[in-house]
Amino acid sequence: MSKTTKLHNEDKLVKKALEVGLKMATMQGFKLPTSPQPTKVKAVYLFLVEVNQITPLPAEKEDGANIKKRLALWIHSVLPDNDPLK
Repeated sequence: MSKTTKLHNEDKLVKKALEVGLKMATMQGFKLPTSPQPTKVKAVYLFLVEVNQITPLPAEKEDGANIKKRLALWIHSVLPDNDPLK
């Protein structure tokens, strides 16, 4: 998938990534914040980087839009092919 390709349902993919990421963190004994939204997104992103599920963004590109895009790409890659979000 090209880096400039717009994912279909990107907002829904981010929502699913947050759900899965929070569940993974809980299963491993971490308690991540559940609100507000920007804090939750950043916490899930940092958790996934820490457990080597995603590659970290360069520091200068670590903003909300880029983090959401990275989360959407991650969940898109791990979802089964028959998932309706793909």
